[in-house]
Amino acid sequence: MSVINYITDENTVSRLTNNKAWLGTYIPEVTKRLEKKGFDIVFDSEEHFDLIHIHMPLYRAYRLINDSNLHNVPIIYHGNATEDTFSVGRGTKHLLRKWFKKMAGYSDLIICPSKSAEEYYRELLPGHAIMQLNYGINLDKYEYSDEARAAFRKQYGIGDDEVVVTCVGGLSVRKGIKEFINISRHHPDLRFMWVGGEYTQHPGVDLFYSMFAREGDVRAEDVPDNILLTGYTPDVPGALSASDIFFFPSKQETQGLALVEAAACGIPIVTRDLPVFREWLSPGMDCLMGSTEQEFEEGIEQLISDTDLRKRLGNEGRKSAEAHHDIEKTSSRLGEIYEELLSS
Repeated sequence: MSVINYITDENTVSRLTNNKAWLGTYIPEVTKRLEKKGFDIVFDSEEHFDLIHIHMPLYRAYRLINDSNLHNVPIIYHGNATEDTFSVGRGTKHLLRKWFKKMAGYSDLIICPSKSAEEYYRELLPGHAIMQLNYGINLDKYEYSDEARAAFRKQYGIGDDEVVVTCVGGLSVRKGIKEFINISRHHPDLRFMWVGGEYTQHPGVDLFYSMFAREGDVRAEDVPDNILLTGYTPDVPGALSASDIFFFPSKQETQGLALVEAAACGIPIVTRDLPVFREWLSPGMDCLMGSTEQEFEEGIEQLISDTDLRKRLGNEGRKSAEAHHDIEKTSSRLGEIYEELLSS
């Protein structure tokens, strides 16, 4: 049995952020499926493995790939981040770009979750082996449920007849929290819900972030009364089922799993017009897109007033998620990649 060492640097990540994002969703799902295919997945192991798959390029990854005893072990670098993933100043972005280039350069293969991320790494490392493979999700887990809708709404005191506009993500400027707040103030009669919290509650880490951040992220106490903040919750499928519109104004993503999960739930989507989203979504067909607060607001208002449009976009969004983001297809291809590298 081949042993695949997933480098997630769990201890460091836990100190830096509350938000595990795809580490807590994609990784467990793909691990279960790869183990059924005969692979043994270990995490942050120091020895006894056949291949290294770096998901978080932090100190543990750097130390392992520079271990002289591991020079014959194949290395995969997952290109899930760029410098624009972080709300930091120009100087810090330059350092991040250099770090990503250095770490990715050690690998035998870079896997990117989108074509947009693939283009970034091809520019960063011309001639390097790079391929694109979508993150997948468990489509069954995120399928709409009347029972989950009722339970989540009861838990958070949401009325049966309330229209709920939802976003899932950390409370950050990059995720579009300021646009979300501004639009919510224009519609005090609507319930807005942000599923996710502040990235860290550690004072020292908060200070570090504030020193390097280009602009401060919004705090929970800054939001208007008609926004419900759930904080981080494991019941994202329930939150999505409890929602009527998914509004995702994120400014930068290398894929955007929250958007995929919403589409899988069949919720009509209003999102920012980014190339990475156009890789699998088509405005007017399975979503609405905009580039300004006014366009976002117009899209939300259009969906509020047109229930038939909401139903159609939701149904088509589900089909798009099924076509592009099935975890079964992703894990099957990933297993093939491991076998190819291990036999070369």
